[in-house]
Amino acid sequence: MRARPQRPAAPRRLVAHWLLAAAMPAAAMAGEEPGGIKVAEVQFNPDFFRRPNGSSVDVRRFARGNTITPGDYPVDVYLNGRWEARQSVRFRTRDGERQPTPCMDRTLLGTLNLDERALSPAYAAVMAGENGACVQPADIADDFTWSFDFNELRLDLKVAQTLLRRSPRGTVDPSLWEEGVPSATVAYNLNTFHATGQDSTYLGVDSGINIGRWHLRQRSSMTWQGGAGTRSYDYQNIAAYVQRDIEPLRSQLTLGDAFTDGAVFDSFSVRGVNLATDDRMLPDSSRGYAPVVRGVARSNARVTVTQNGNKLYETTVAPGPFEIDDLYATGYGGNLIVTVTEADGSQSSFTVPYSSVVQLLRPGTTRYSATVGEYRNGSSGSNSREKLVQATVQHGFSNFVTGYGGLVMSEGYQAGIAGAAFNLPIGALALDGTYARASISDTERTSGQSLRVSYSKYVPSTSTSVAVAAYRYATRGFWTMRDAFQARSDPGRGAFLDRARSQVQLTLNQNLGERWGNVYLTGSSVTYWNRDTSALTFQAGYSNAMNLLGLSVSYNLSVSRQRDAFTGSYSTQAFLNLIVPLGGGRHAPMLTMGATRDGSGQTSQQLRLSGTALEDNAFTYGLNADRNRGSTTTGANVQYRSPFTTLSASVTRADSYTQYSGGLQGALVAHAGGVTLANFLGDTIGIVEAKGAAGAAVLNSPGVRIDPFGYAIVPYLQPYNMNAIELDPRGMPLDVSLDATSMKVAPRANAAVKIAFATLKGRSAILSAPLPDGTPLPFGAAVADGKGGEVGMVGQRGIIFARGLEDVGRLEVTWGKGAAERCEIAYRLPESSGKAASYARVKAVCRTSTEEKS
Repeated sequence: MRARPQRPAAPRRLVAHWLLAAAMPAAAMAGEEPGGIKVAEVQFNPDFFRRPNGSSVDVRRFARGNTITPGDYPVDVYLNGRWEARQSVRFRTRDGERQPTPCMDRTLLGTLNLDERALSPAYAAVMAGENGACVQPADIADDFTWSFDFNELRLDLKVAQTLLRRSPRGTVDPSLWEEGVPSATVAYNLNTFHATGQDSTYLGVDSGINIGRWHLRQRSSMTWQGGAGTRSYDYQNIAAYVQRDIEPLRSQLTLGDAFTDGAVFDSFSVRGVNLATDDRMLPDSSRGYAPVVRGVARSNARVTVTQNGNKLYETTVAPGPFEIDDLYATGYGGNLIVTVTEADGSQSSFTVPYSSVVQLLRPGTTRYSATVGEYRNGSSGSNSREKLVQATVQHGFSNFVTGYGGLVMSEGYQAGIAGAAFNLPIGALALDGTYARASISDTERTSGQSLRVSYSKYVPSTSTSVAVAAYRYATRGFWTMRDAFQARSDPGRGAFLDRARSQVQLTLNQNLGERWGNVYLTGSSVTYWNRDTSALTFQAGYSNAMNLLGLSVSYNLSVSRQRDAFTGSYSTQAFLNLIVPLGGGRHAPMLTMGATRDGSGQTSQQLRLSGTALEDNAFTYGLNADRNRGSTTTGANVQYRSPFTTLSASVTRADSYTQYSGGLQGALVAHAGGVTLANFLGDTIGIVEAKGAAGAAVLNSPGVRIDPFGYAIVPYLQPYNMNAIELDPRGMPLDVSLDATSMKVAPRANAAVKIAFATLKGRSAILSAPLPDGTPLPFGAAVADGKGGEVGMVGQRGIIFARGLEDVGRLEVTWGKGAAERCEIAYRLPESSGKAASYARVKAVCRTSTEEKS
């Protein structure tokens, strides 16, 4: 839920409510404003506002509902009933009109998904003009209407469907993708570990530089180890590359050390050039796999799509054939039930099969990847300098078939893969074959094939999910690229590599209903050409929750069994886990009890107490005690996430050793406004600027607050998507207000985009300023500053709440047109002592011009 933002015009809203209560019911008369919005015209009973001298307050400006004065207002913008943004909108009065009209700028129009081909030249002029240009709804199209609710500061825009672009849900116009600002980032993760006789320190660094649409990234790690009089140091370059997006190709171009995507062949590290499709440039409703729904309607009909009883989509279609191609992907599927409700109320339904494996794509969607470079693998030794070329492609031909293939070519290894994925009523199936040739040495050349079958299915009637079931078989002469390159770097070890012969994987999940919990099963088996024994891993488990003394207690029972491919020995383990909340409060700690038993009969017990504290759960803690084979180990850990970094520490005590550790994790972002500290970054970030709003929280990112310099870093933005950034003004100084508390931004991948919130600096005060004879100011009178800007309104008992004040100045109060119906307040605010805890209170006298002369 969005926090209700600060609204500087709140006093006017309260006055308007009181005035409406005083309205004469029989005096309403309908009028019409520009945009086709009908506004009731109301007459107020002047007796409610009669002063002792017989005069009354001029409230004619409230005669029309939702009255506003020209100016900029922070409003919630709704398009056809759906919230789009919260931002400042300018209201201007045109010649011959009484009611101000919203004037929409390029930023607001860009969020509305309008079809420029159906709009007037005025729209195109604003979109191509400077940031200050704006256009009013009536100048865009006749079918563009608006209404404004002043009480809620809500602007409703109603646009005919013919004026909107026909595009998948979640589509963001590429013209709104922002490349961000020049910046430099460093994310760090430091951890030091000390135990009896040994110590280790690790530092991971992820740094980057953004210049325009080019992004330089470098990821590395450093490790220091010591013990028994020895010291060692290890540095590893994980990745270093330059990247930018290629919008017309919906792709990312990468130069340097990076990783391939692994969609068709196995992923590997390469130093070179890679061009690959980026599905993030597609709207959410076009990512992943979902079938296209096609049908025919006899009339203007409502089409509803459900899956497993959940409504996924509903729309209204015209008579004739219809097509729905923007369903969101929903995991491994479940058949879709399409219901067509005609205008006369009659219904018809049909089923669309829907199961998915990772290889499936939507009809008409294409993915590709092309790589040229040098293979990188630290485990294959420094002599491995294999040059290679790899290309892959996937294409969705229909709802039921996706084809894919690829080639990899190097001096000592060549491979080709071809396959297809199918969406069938019995489940999703993928089948592919790989042919490979390898030159392990000058005398050893080999070739072989590998076949792979993948399957997934969700059965709604029994709530059974076969998430992954895969089988792979390779002939003796088949080598994977990684094995071949490792053997080529050290031919003497080639015969000892564990090359898989067959591999089976299975993941099964069974929901037993709300009361009876869930059962799961996972397993894998691998056989090798050079070993007689196979590697086996198996795990089964049951989980559920129950209500105990008003608390929700959850438990889990699991059994695992493994066989080692080297020794052929088995190991078995059973584990029972019970989680009990100690109370029902927000920071109630959790007690976790566990017990383990292995195949030899050895048992161990674990006891954990964990919890959180402070706002946004910034502080976490844990206490633990473990007993294993007669010895007891105790320990504790704490973590504190400040707005600028995260600190952690732990300690463990046992009979024979003591261990302690400390950690520091965070990031620095350098930009035009300075250097800003943060906890986390992610690939794509936002730099929030709100000068003077120190302490305001960013609602989208728990723990992130505006720093004393007016900046905050929002991590993990979704590239090419509209991200709503919202500020909570609670905690910021009382002499600063925000023009808007929410903005939307669509960053390009890896960008650092600036989100600037305009702030109004000026003190706020509560003034008590009666007339010289002690008479309170008239209720509803307008209050303006020395520049004519409205800063407040007189409330009950003549009290004024005013914003945006200088320390010393004059205010003009007006309740009529005559000289005797206005007065001036000369005020001086008390000296500010930094971040005030309450509004300043001032007592003064409001003097009329006649009284000043006398």
